[in-house]
Amino acid sequence: MGISLIPAAFLLRHAAHVKDAKSGVILGRQKLHMKPGALDRFVKLAQASGYDVAPDDLRQEDGFTERLLDAIGYPRLAALDFTDAEGAEHVHDLNLPLPDALKERFDLVIDGGTTEHVFNIGQAIDNCYAMLKPGGLMLAYIACDGWFGHGFFQTGPDVPWRYWHHTRGCEMLEVSVVGRRTPRKIVSIPDPTGRRRGGEMFFEGPQMLLYAARKPLTAPPYAPPVQGHYVEVAHV
Repeated sequence: MGISLIPAAFLLRHAAHVKDAKSGVILGRQKLHMKPGALDRFVKLAQASGYDVAPDDLRQEDGFTERLLDAIGYPRLAALDFTDAEGAEHVHDLNLPLPDALKERFDLVIDGGTTEHVFNIGQAIDNCYAMLKPGGLMLAYIACDGWFGHGFFQTGPDVPWRYWHHTRGCEMLEVSVVGRRTPRKIVSIPDPTGRRRGGEMFFEGPQMLLYAARKPLTAPPYAPPVQGHYVEVAHV
């Protein structure tokens, strides 16, 4: 797991949404996965957004990304992992329900490519929701189309739209797909609900699904989400 140019640009786009966040958790510590050319491109993006940064400000000896996140205004993020081998502050298997001590604890949760590697992916996503305080922000950059064999799952748009928006009542600040070979091309993904065949789309090469969801202050009643293919417009 790591932060390449696509996730870094996504996190930069949402930096303004986390400026008041005091606490956050990231699923697994993230390595810096940008070669010098990509890092230079990210620095230019950050500078254009008003951040006074240089490539050396973003690198750290252990190869992780706390300095990068700090440089663009993110709060200090604790890491949650199923092992403490990489220094995670919280150890928990996301296949299992979240312990009470971690419920509604964080203003920000980041899934940087973890949930597709968890077999009980629905439980893992429920855990992400449960960790957020009301009004908190969920940010995810995860494998989408064209990553056969990368993890257990490739995630489609029904997860952000049908789960986070319709089921959990979140405001969607972004739902998009970006190809690994075309990091500058951001394809906005509309709500698939009521669209023919759920608004299926087809891409070439590995794609990354990016979404940002704001948890409501008051949670709606929960019912398991129904995929957009199977929902009548009149019943959403």
